[in-house]
Amino acid sequence: MTYDSRQASPGVAFVAIPGAHRDGHLFVSKALEAGSPLAVVEREVPGAPRERLVLVEDSRTALAQVAAALNRHPSLELPVIGVTGTDGKTSTTTMLHAALSATMGKVGSLTTVDFRVGGAVEPNLSRQTTLESPEIQAHLRGMVDQSCLAAILESTSHGLALHRLDQIRFAGAVYTNITHEHLDFHKTWEAYFEAKASLLDKTVRAGGFAVLNRDDPLAYERLRARASCRLLTYSARGDVGADLWADHPRPDEQGLAFTAMTPAGAGLVRLRMAGRWNIGNALAALAAGLLLDQPLEGLIAGLGELPSIPGRMEAVDLGQPFSVVVDYAHTPAALGLALYELRASTPGRLWVVFGSAGERDVEKRSEMGRIAAQLADQLVVTTEDPRGEDEEAIIAEICRGAREAGAVEGENLHRTADRAMAIAMAIEGAVPGDAVLLAGKGHERSIIGPAGLTAWDERSQAEAAIRRRLDG
Repeated sequence: MTYDSRQASPGVAFVAIPGAHRDGHLFVSKALEAGSPLAVVEREVPGAPRERLVLVEDSRTALAQVAAALNRHPSLELPVIGVTGTDGKTSTTTMLHAALSATMGKVGSLTTVDFRVGGAVEPNLSRQTTLESPEIQAHLRGMVDQSCLAAILESTSHGLALHRLDQIRFAGAVYTNITHEHLDFHKTWEAYFEAKASLLDKTVRAGGFAVLNRDDPLAYERLRARASCRLLTYSARGDVGADLWADHPRPDEQGLAFTAMTPAGAGLVRLRMAGRWNIGNALAALAAGLLLDQPLEGLIAGLGELPSIPGRMEAVDLGQPFSVVVDYAHTPAALGLALYELRASTPGRLWVVFGSAGERDVEKRSEMGRIAAQLADQLVVTTEDPRGEDEEAIIAEICRGAREAGAVEGENLHRTADRAMAIAMAIEGAVPGDAVLLAGKGHERSIIGPAGLTAWDERSQAEAAIRRRLDG
């Protein structure tokens, strides 16, 4: 079974799914000519023999059903935990993988950054966080066959709305936050929320558990009202009304430290990463581990062994007298958190290099400009993933928001569509005591433009600019 007509062949059924840019129904005849015995479709296809068409109401739903069946429903053989939210999904998923690895043994995970089975790590080069259902089910089957005892899936609103996570029995649903993102696809925040909440609904139906963020003002109460299941709540702000909360959070020599107050007792957590929001992510991972009946001490030990996550507050240090940090922050909330974090630890000026994606939520562009102008001293607005849009027009929208918040072009607001030049501009302008945040690309290895993918490595670009500065 395939949804890619290029893979159609004898013995391989073709499922025609509507895509963002191309409709699979346009390729049904091609797939049948290539030897596919049948095609699963939502409507009749002119010229295609009707006896080789299987008509369904929703081909994506059918795709998930067939994918699960062909892989023998792997989620029935191991607990699967879904992690969703606007920000922090990858970090929380990776933390939970580390925590459970310390207490359960071999576990698997699928994230924006990588695919993990035990200690084996494979980079995710697809630019998709939640893969299509055939790939997800195949990965889960591989985890079962390799004796994994649990699986953690980073679960996006797109993946949930497009039925990619159908036919998975979820043992748990973990929520980070629900803020402002992907309105280009969902159209309204309400629809976005409902897509996220559907993970909880799936979990409740399967008799699983939920982990909710008490610090999330937009979604917490609504999610809690529909969480008729085993439940733990957490608070990074130290809200003692939460089941898990952080006491005395502080930076330490390796990253962050805090005392986790939990229903299973208290424990000192040391994280080898920056970003105080990671305290919330760690608490969410601990809560999920406790709901899986794992010992607190072992979970905490696993968190302490996890190194920094690629592209998440990743320091680039070649001995320069100012700090450079690469972070995936590409939403208003995430950008604000990253800047707020660096603002508190930066004695000099705070620089930020950022953009906003094309063919995505346009409302967040000016908001990101406003947030950057309020929290940073120097802004360099550049390209991110323009796709088919005019990158200069996107930059102009961001700059409009920055100017509304008081930024002045030519003084503390700069623009260039060349991202390498933008990075160089900030690094060349930084002086001892400054900090430079490179936001939006993180771990990604490409920039998507009108002509497709162009290879990109944010860390390598930063290192090259730093070397030129040091050699200068």
